[in-house]
Amino acid sequence: MPLYDPNGTVDASALSSFSGTVLRGSLHTGLSQVVTVGCQILSVIVLSRLLGASDFGLVAMVGPVIVLVSIFKELGLMQAIVQKDDLTYGQVNSLFWVNASVSLFFTLLLVLAAPLIADFYREPALVAILQVMALTILVSGLGAQHFALLNRGMMFGRLAINAGAVAVCTLGTSILWASVAPSPWALVAGMVAGSALGTLMVWLWVPWRPGRPAMAPGTADLLGFGAGITGFKLANFFSRNLDNVLIGRVWGSEALGLYDRAYKLLLFPLNRVAQPLSQIMVPVLSRLQREPDRYAHAFFRVFGLLQLAVMPGVAALTAMADTAVPFLLGAKWAASAPIFAALGIAGLTQSLANPTGWLFISQGRTTEMAWWGLASAIATCTAFAVGVQYGVVALAMAYAAVSALKLLPLWMLICRKGPIRADSIRRRIGPALAAGATAYGVLWVAQAGLAGPAALRLLAGVLLSYAVFAAVFSLSRYGRDIMHEAFDLGMKAMRKTRSWASGGAT
Repeated sequence: MPLYDPNGTVDASALSSFSGTVLRGSLHTGLSQVVTVGCQILSVIVLSRLLGASDFGLVAMVGPVIVLVSIFKELGLMQAIVQKDDLTYGQVNSLFWVNASVSLFFTLLLVLAAPLIADFYREPALVAILQVMALTILVSGLGAQHFALLNRGMMFGRLAINAGAVAVCTLGTSILWASVAPSPWALVAGMVAGSALGTLMVWLWVPWRPGRPAMAPGTADLLGFGAGITGFKLANFFSRNLDNVLIGRVWGSEALGLYDRAYKLLLFPLNRVAQPLSQIMVPVLSRLQREPDRYAHAFFRVFGLLQLAVMPGVAALTAMADTAVPFLLGAKWAASAPIFAALGIAGLTQSLANPTGWLFISQGRTTEMAWWGLASAIATCTAFAVGVQYGVVALAMAYAAVSALKLLPLWMLICRKGPIRADSIRRRIGPALAAGATAYGVLWVAQAGLAGPAALRLLAGVLLSYAVFAAVFSLSRYGRDIMHEAFDLGMKAMRKTRSWASGGAT
């Protein structure tokens, strides 16, 4: 076992080439997301046929509790390890023991509080489910620093393998269990198995091992940095999870199951794209803080490609919700289509809003991030509280409206200081938003004229959406630059594929 000097500095990968680093990270992340998002879609499609709405509803009730505890368990310390320039192994050791202690505390707290939470929902079955899922808190907490060290070192290949393996393990365990004994325990078993595998893999890959508990110099600063991120995540928790709590409380597990399937089918894959990209962009941008022009160019290059990849697909599925939902989930989930259509509007705005987290964290602006999260949460939770009184669809519509209204103030805050200038809202954010809105509008009108089986209608709609988005986006200089960049990346990928194919043939 290697020994590490507590005062020794943890190396971070040098960023000699932004293009090479991001391209390498994007390639690994892209391959990982083919697996993880594919597993998520398969989970929605396959498990929706093996389990009932109430099974998903019971686990969805537990979800907000687990997420809330995870926020306090992580304390924002993983991002602190990635962002800090002069990190020492002593500080990493201190953070490990902080995370481990907090994780153990909240695991025990969940086990003891499970009966009270079950009483709140009036679902006795939640007691055992919550007590078993509490194990994921402790298990994942023991691997937090190892995972962060992989991210700091920009070891994107191993991060991608980890994410893909966890997704396959989670899905495989859930499907196997559901095939033998259909129940919410199939979903629980998958989550526990995936969490254990993820932690085991990072411990095998990272040679660093914790020493005796100690508080190294500089640890307080890292805890302060993490406090800002924790504040944002705590506020964001309510805006992302209060909807589940209110629907479960007011309308019951059946209605929550319908909402959960619509949410998972649309917004969860979007978040799965944003999260791994964050693992690439936060360390990259953190290394570019002293080069503002290079920083801004790097951010908007990836931002534009993200919009080009995501927004047309979201616009198409949202506009064609009545076709997409029964086709993907099965006819019994047709009642989720109006919910899906409303959430799709939120999905369009989230693809523009999510990348701002890269900017807040890489610039060390976690206090501002926390205050924005609080203001955002108040607005969103108010919309939830009003909307739920009129039904699940009304709640989803209220969420979409608030998400759209928050977009401009968020970008104005981002541009207040730092390398991203205020004119970027007009020159870069505006063209992407206009292209996405136009694609949605065209599909909403044109879908009635799309004939044939559902699969062909969806394919035609998606292709039309991408064509409209590209045409409108290309009206701006920024859009043309992104289109040219996408073409160049496509050609490079084709050349590499041919090179690999010819090498394999010989």
